[in-house]
Amino acid sequence: MTPRILKETMDEWSREAHVPADLADRALRRRGRRRLGTAAIAALATAAVVTSVALVVPRFGPHRPVATPTRHEVIHLAPAHRPPAKVTSGDDTDGSVLKDTVNSPPKKMVAAGRVALSAYWTGTYRTTPNGPDTRGGTWYLLDPVTRTYQKTPWAHLDVAPGLRYAAVLEKTLPTSRIGVFDMETRRVLAWIPVDRPVGGVAWSPDGTRLVATTYDGDPDLPESSAQCPTGGGNQVPRSDSRPPSASRIHTSRTGFYVIDVATATAGDFHAVDPCSASSSRSRRDFAWSRDGSLLYELGGTVEGPELFYDLDGRPHDPVVDHAGQRQSQVGVSPDGKLLVGEQGLLTSVTELSTGKVVGHQQVLQLLAWADNDHLIGQGCAGGCGDEFDDGLVLVSVDGRRAVQLWRHRWDPRSQMAWQSVLTLR
Repeated sequence: MTPRILKETMDEWSREAHVPADLADRALRRRGRRRLGTAAIAALATAAVVTSVALVVPRFGPHRPVATPTRHEVIHLAPAHRPPAKVTSGDDTDGSVLKDTVNSPPKKMVAAGRVALSAYWTGTYRTTPNGPDTRGGTWYLLDPVTRTYQKTPWAHLDVAPGLRYAAVLEKTLPTSRIGVFDMETRRVLAWIPVDRPVGGVAWSPDGTRLVATTYDGDPDLPESSAQCPTGGGNQVPRSDSRPPSASRIHTSRTGFYVIDVATATAGDFHAVDPCSASSSRSRRDFAWSRDGSLLYELGGTVEGPELFYDLDGRPHDPVVDHAGQRQSQVGVSPDGKLLVGEQGLLTSVTELSTGKVVGHQQVLQLLAWADNDHLIGQGCAGGCGDEFDDGLVLVSVDGRRAVQLWRHRWDPRSQMAWQSVLTLR
């Protein structure tokens, strides 16, 4: 502090000070009762001056207010309920087994333990010169109030944990905005605009963010494809010395956005090479790792596993589960003791601590843990033909008990195709 500033500060402080008219009389009256030493008086005076200067000086410095970022929430997300811990009986219990084996597709809510069938898609495959065409499919979304499935106008959707919100995309894909739909009130809370058209959406495990996969064309049509260079994309290493030929990878995917749902804002666009992974699928949506820290590509093959990215679009080392397995959408049981093995008839579950197989299940695929002792799978529990006439099945870890939740999901006579969405409730 310069002498000039100090002098100005003291002058201003002295002008602002108010001296009582009877100050001298009061001082004389107190003289007989209390005496202060010269050193103490000096110390108090010095402290008063320093304190006054400290309080006044900032008025002369540059005004730099502390920035307090504001979070403008467009959508006030209700917290997701903690999923029930166990499979229970009775329609009014949290983890109750709810099934509809009469209607196909189901009309009444299907659920068991921690998981519910939150939505499903039905359509008819048509063969075209460019491959199968799935245009014309219809999405049905759970109404958690009436516990029924209602037909929707959406082209694509995903449901957040807790069965309260759905992210929806309008027809026709890809689309330039994403809707956040309240499943209880049955209305769109907000539309989130994006600069690049989106064909797929997926909720983060905590239900606060979305990954929106972008496409240049309809993600479900194989004619919307990109030409990959020699040796790229869906090339599988050959056993001979001939180089692989150029091929077409059937996707128009361009990249992704990570979206903050509460503020209804899309982050930066992250471009991803459509020829980066081995897959012939046209729809190549991104999904979340189980802890929500990474993204990975769906549609990997045995020869080419899923590719992982951080949330800024940078390639990341593959996530490896226990026992050296690749990331699985089913993974480890809620208590962390059991692990789902390789998919395909028969499926299996192993004990993590020993690596011992503790059960085989007569299903085609295990989809989700209902609790620590039961899983939801894709298959048949008897009375519906065979395991390939498949619906949703609740099956015990040891494979000895199975309950049909949904009659079947594919009718070979009508060429009906089905896609189910399972969500923590």
